[in-house]
Amino acid sequence: MKVFTSPFNNPFINLAIEDHFLRGGADLPVLLFYVNRPCMVMGRFQNPWIETNLPYLAANDIWLVRRQSGGGTVFHDFGNLNWSFIFPGGMLDRRKHADLLREAFAQAQIELEVSPRNDLWLQGKKVSGSAYKQTKSASFHHGTLLVSSDLIKLEEGLRQTIVPKATKSIASVRSVVTTLSAHYPGIEIRDVIELVSHFFHTIPFELDATLLSLPELQKGFTELTNWQWLWGETPLFELQEGLEIRKGIVEKTGQRFDRSSMENRLSQESMNRLFPDFSEQHRSSSLIL
Repeated sequence: MKVFTSPFNNPFINLAIEDHFLRGGADLPVLLFYVNRPCMVMGRFQNPWIETNLPYLAANDIWLVRRQSGGGTVFHDFGNLNWSFIFPGGMLDRRKHADLLREAFAQAQIELEVSPRNDLWLQGKKVSGSAYKQTKSASFHHGTLLVSSDLIKLEEGLRQTIVPKATKSIASVRSVVTTLSAHYPGIEIRDVIELVSHFFHTIPFELDATLLSLPELQKGFTELTNWQWLWGETPLFELQEGLEIRKGIVEKTGQRFDRSSMENRLSQESMNRLFPDFSEQHRSSSLIL
């Protein structure tokens, strides 16, 4: 098993690299580690207005991201380590990689448990959630690992912006969480990378920034950052105000569900809650590429 680490903290870049490897950009199997700047990452079939506290995210410079795998919404920051097993073949063994991580930690006398949902738990609280994606030729199983994350920001960021009248989106399964450092003071992300790499009898290799020049990776990055993917992929939902929104478009009007289109239909309070200013995210997320 080859182990790679990403030098980037931009979540859109790291997700684009992951997808590039999935689609033939690496000799599989690989285990990819990456750390993202503060962001809330929702599953492909989720609703950002239901799953996250959008005004809080915008006010605290926590980016909003939609990934390509399913599952629930998770918080990333510099105290969270993301792992991704990318392997050939379309069949998933949903338990295998959680068990491998559990065994790796056990060698360091850190006893984790694998839940029925294939998450990792520590003393009755979750420390790692995961999700999957598969194609005909390859698959990945990726997840979080809360090493020393800010759990206050995690909790506040996961509060709902709205309670809809109806929705077709996939809801997150809420769990009580903890961090590794709360139980093993002093443990850091580099320690986790080292102990897992040691378990696989290898040395982690840091990816080269020249990856960013690849057209296919740039294409993936652009798709992840555009409005249509981030907001417009939201499944059908209905607001208390009687508006039905499907894939970012208001039913019966054909208008895009955004601040400029809704200004004359919603109160100022609703506008500020539903459409906080994410312009700084849109500007700064593209600077690194």
